Amino acid sequence: MKTIEYWMWRYKDPRSGETRRTAFPLSASEAADRYPDAQRIEGTMTLREVYDHERDTVTNVFRHAQT
Repeated sequence: MKTIEYWMWRYKDPRSGETRRTAFPLSASEAADRYPDAQRIEGTMTLREVYDHERDTVTNVFRHAQT
């Protein structure tokens, strides 16, 4: 498991030009993909533990259907 910071972000809406907030917390990489000029909102950080895919040592426990 690894820990990732999730934040609420402030960004400028390209259509209206208004400053808006994200509806839910995003990681820095997710925010960069969706809102290139987004800024973190201080005090909104949450830490989440996520599965580290690089260290996948679990064997496949699902059986394939017989055809």
